[in-house]
Amino acid sequence: MTLLLSIALSAPGQAQATDSFVVGSYGRAQGASRLDGGAGQPVNVVAFGPRLEADPYAELDFGWKREMEDGAEFRVLVTPAISGLPFHYDGQWDADMALRNLYGMASLQGPADSTLRFWAGSRMYRGDDLYLLNFWPLDQLNTLGGGVEAERDGFEARVHGGVNRIAGGDYQVQEWTLPQPGGVGGDPVLVLDRQRRILSARVGYTHTLSESLTLRARVYGEQHHLPAGARLVEDRFVQELPEDFGAVIGGQLSAWGWAPNSFVHLWVRHARGLASSGELSIPTTGLAPDYSVRAARQTLVALGMNHQTEKVSVAFGGYGRSFIDADGQSVDADDGMEMALVLRPTFHFSEHVSLGVEASHQVLRPNGINPRTERVGTPQVTKLSVFPQITPAKGTFSRPMVYGIYTTSRLNPDAQAWFDPIDQRAQARTHTVGVGVEWWINSQSYRP
Repeated sequence: MTLLLSIALSAPGQAQATDSFVVGSYGRAQGASRLDGGAGQPVNVVAFGPRLEADPYAELDFGWKREMEDGAEFRVLVTPAISGLPFHYDGQWDADMALRNLYGMASLQGPADSTLRFWAGSRMYRGDDLYLLNFWPLDQLNTLGGGVEAERDGFEARVHGGVNRIAGGDYQVQEWTLPQPGGVGGDPVLVLDRQRRILSARVGYTHTLSESLTLRARVYGEQHHLPAGARLVEDRFVQELPEDFGAVIGGQLSAWGWAPNSFVHLWVRHARGLASSGELSIPTTGLAPDYSVRAARQTLVALGMNHQTEKVSVAFGGYGRSFIDADGQSVDADDGMEMALVLRPTFHFSEHVSLGVEASHQVLRPNGINPRTERVGTPQVTKLSVFPQITPAKGTFSRPMVYGIYTTSRLNPDAQAWFDPIDQRAQARTHTVGVGVEWWINSQSYRP
């Protein structure tokens, strides 16, 4: 409030404006085939596998920006996204589409280079990603709401509140068609309506030690709440759903600057209850007897880094995660621990031609027995990929990247047994070849 008041008192009169329109995009696509002629299907036993095998996906950013002479700035961003198999592959004239961003932001400049931002709308709201494994270890929310962000003298703070009502499973919303009294047909009636409320906050401090080293620390938290409700099941039996809660606490340490595009991030995150499975999830298994998930918990530690030189760039990503659901069973195959590690050196032969080599290893340790084998196992998958690439410049993150790729995957016997025997993934070793592309062009919503 003090910062906002100081900005208001220091603001001059009418300011001139400069408008600009921004277009950007992030996307990826890959075509791959096993050497026996089948589709190059990824084989993973953990939640987050290598990004090199990610499905086709594209975002288009359409933004408008008005910059004022007094330093105020106003932005609007709309990001439609498309996922799924391309028409040229499956012959289906359809696409999975979503609006990933639909929000506006107002930024005001205050004394001592302070900045105060206000935003509202539907937004991908997130921090730094673990690029090689294609996920955000600490703060990643898909939210409809609004927030305030403040920056001054290296300090940052932001708070946000949002809601959702995920369709499906009669968990947050349920609609029944009831017959019209004395008439023909029926009327749709909303019988269950539970909005999840999500609050989040992040504070951090960035300190530049020298021209070649900057340090940053962040603390992050979330609070989730879902009101009680009742849904109808067969024969209009009413099933009570209890009030539910969740929370996240975590932190991040980062350093960068000693070489071009070089950095290291360390994340720690602990989630409980509703927050342990993500804001877009609908719990269908692992529920407590009263259908709550308050007892669920998840702890994650992750490390991501990149170092770049004239001849070679080396990127690393890895995480370990423990997860327990809310059903109270201590020996359960859907509880346990997992780990994934990825190392990617890229050898630069010229400004535009490089060779990437990526080695990864996954380990899953369930707390219970595999129901197919009736014994405890530790599925493990090891992968090696080689991909020559053409990029605009040297570096791990130079894009667009057009590449060819060969990947071999090796499964231990426990990993083979994790899949049904007739599943194509249940092979001791697979080999795939393909071509692909990834880009971010003036992207407003994705940062490598």
